Amino acid sequence: MKKHGGNDPKTTPPAATGHKNRSIRQQINRMLVLISVSMLSVMVLLILMLVSINSRYEGALLCADTAADFNKEFKNTVDLAMYNHVIRPRSEVSEADLPMEELDKAEEVLHRLEETTSLPDNQWRVRSMLDMCGNLRTYMIEIAETESYDQRMDLLERNIRGETGLTLLIETYMHDFMDDEVQELSRLVDSLHTQSFLLILVSVAALAALIIFIVSYSVHTSRRITDPIRDLSGKAERFGADDYSGSPVQTDITELRTLDQNFDKMANRINGLLEKQREDQQSLHRAELELLLAQINPHFLYNTLDSIAILAESEREEDVVTMVTSLSTFFRNSLNDGQDIIPLRSELAQATSYLEIQQIRYSDIMNYTIDVPDEMMDHMVPKLILQPLIENALYHGIKNRRGRGTISITGRKEGTDLLLKVKDNGAGMDPVHLRELQDGIYQENHRGLGLKNVARRIRLYCGEGYGLSFESEQGKGTEVTICLPSEGMVGIRKQTIQENG
Repeated sequence: MKKHGGNDPKTTPPAATGHKNRSIRQQINRMLVLISVSMLSVMVLLILMLVSINSRYEGALLCADTAADFNKEFKNTVDLAMYNHVIRPRSEVSEADLPMEELDKAEEVLHRLEETTSLPDNQWRVRSMLDMCGNLRTYMIEIAETESYDQRMDLLERNIRGETGLTLLIETYMHDFMDDEVQELSRLVDSLHTQSFLLILVSVAALAALIIFIVSYSVHTSRRITDPIRDLSGKAERFGADDYSGSPVQTDITELRTLDQNFDKMANRINGLLEKQREDQQSLHRAELELLLAQINPHFLYNTLDSIAILAESEREEDVVTMVTSLSTFFRNSLNDGQDIIPLRSELAQATSYLEIQQIRYSDIMNYTIDVPDEMMDHMVPKLILQPLIENALYHGIKNRRGRGTISITGRKEGTDLLLKVKDNGAGMDPVHLRELQDGIYQENHRGLGLKNVARRIRLYCGEGYGLSFESEQGKGTEVTICLPSEGMVGIRKQTIQENG
């Protein structure tokens, strides 16, 4: 990168164009406020007028529909029910046979109409009909309590269904109610048409004025924006060629002047990003070293050597040879000539060596199985990703259960991913500890150094979409799944890191 040669943004003088410095946002906001207030005022006024008329229209229409439904059957239903009540023998009827339910429904409808109608005359009619319903209820009870047939028929004709009866009077009032509501609907329709025409007219006029204003303002503003943008574009092309020289762009637009000044800061930020990249690469190597030191655990070596001594004293020569051979293989694969990316077969060999050593040490409590398809063996993976999981399964799973346990390693290819699973049938974990483990392996304060480093290495080499996942049930065991890409990126990523050093 060439040495930064632009002007210091702190000392860049303001543009001397004779215009007051204003930001694009200020100019646009001023225009939007003016347009919004004028348009909003007109629109709110018209909308309120339309909403008011529409509300009255819907109320009148609802009243008319409700009244029509009410008036269809009320009189005939009540008259017929009361007639049947009158003519039946007294021994077969009671007050429970009266059509009180129809009367209750009628009063419910009338209360809704009273709340809905906006016409004073109709409000009076509804109140009158409610009073009539109350009287009708009284007459019904009176008829039910009358023993004489002739008296009952007389009360029925005089008070309920006759020409002076309440059902006919209620029906007449309801007809008048509907007539007034229909007339109100007609008036509202005419008003709605007028207001709609006015709304269209005002909207067209406002839109025309708005278009004229926007075009005029855009032409005026573009002349003060396009020329500085063209100068900034040329300066950006020079910066792309690592040429940071050039004079400040002359403009009275605050944002463009800020862009021009901050072009000069870009070089320093690029240098900072490159430095951070180098630090990230160093962090990767430190993580690799921490993992390597964590895996070659001195306690594991001491315990293994002690076990070899005990086996030798017991004259178990075959177990001594097996354990020494496995220990040698384990350390050879751990070092692996400094290679961090190895074939899966080498990683499985290192894991097998570890399992053979531990099986001899814990022959009374541990078995193991490995089932990985041959076609996966040549895939490249980060080294030392299985042994920490096996160690975790042994010391936190198998050793904490009663009786013999089994650690199984399986693998399969799923799409473009490799899935390796380390499963034990040990003590397991409750949901709280399982969630803490899953959430904590990528945190700095996580206590499981081996698991944390395995997770970090996988993500550093393979990307954020890969890593470890856990399934566990208390008393039944734990299963850890390693998700890796099946091809392409691991070796390339490592090679790039090494070249950038």
